[in-house]
Amino acid sequence: SRFGRPHPQYRSITSTTFLLARRYSSEATHQVKITETCSKRLKELKDQKNEDLRLRVRVDSGGCSGFQYEFILEPKSLELEEGDLAIEQNGAQLVVDEASLEFLNGSTIDYEQELIGSKFVVSENPNSESACGCGVSFSPKM
Repeated sequence: SRFGRPHPQYRSITSTTFLLARRYSSEATHQVKITETCSKRLKELKDQKNEDLRLRVRVDSGGCSGFQYEFILEPKSLELEEGDLAIEQNGAQLVVDEASLEFLNGSTIDYEQELIGSKFVVSENPNSESACGCGVSFSPKM
């Protein structure tokens, strides 16, 4: 797979979860944006769990449109892998691996609350040609 080897720590979350190498980069802040709503929700989760959390966003193959977004809450104390980009905005930290950044560059990560549930979402992705109705799966621009 072009997304690297499975990381044993995340196998229980999904069988298609992959990580690449670790590295911290603060210059990535212009590449992916985090809304205040998303930051606020991460702070609420931190307060509930008494743990400093960050949000990892991945793009993996699958879903009805070819690629899908995956959101994982992880402790900030977890060491980053080489190739990871850590983005801090509005008091929140977002981590994106290099392979996923190709699909997420210029995107906005948000948190939506609806009657049927609430979730983290990619609300704007200039690299997406089309998306499925649920917003989890997308087809990239070629």
